[in-house]
Amino acid sequence: MDLTTVPYDGRVTSQELDAYFDDRPESWEVFAILAERINALGEAEMTVGSQISFGRERKFAWFWLYNVTSRNPSGVPHLMLALDHERQSEHVRSVSQVGKHRWNHQIVLRTAADARSQWLGEFLALAYKYGGG
Repeated sequence: MDLTTVPYDGRVTSQELDAYFDDRPESWEVFAILAERINALGEAEMTVGSQISFGRERKFAWFWLYNVTSRNPSGVPHLMLALDHERQSEHVRSVSQVGKHRWNHQIVLRTAADARSQWLGEFLALAYKYGGG
């Protein structure tokens, strides 16, 4: 896996990302595009656990693979973005208000084209701004 395409602050190791995306090249491609787009917005800390999260003063994006099975070993890339308002879109699977000024927007990223889309760029910019506090 080529970590040079994914910006990170050194706290995440290549082994962590390799393990997360082991034998999942399609999901890796979607994630790499997403990470590059977040990096283009400015600095953000990335952490890897059961999900990969991005944060500034507060976390604003979470990426995970849903429904990883033997029939679908790559899983389905999902993204949760925190915004300070609810934003309706045909691309948003669900929205939940989890605080007075926080709405989580769940988005399914089925393709690299989704990860490169203008609509996602708009959501990422809003989430990045929210993460700044």
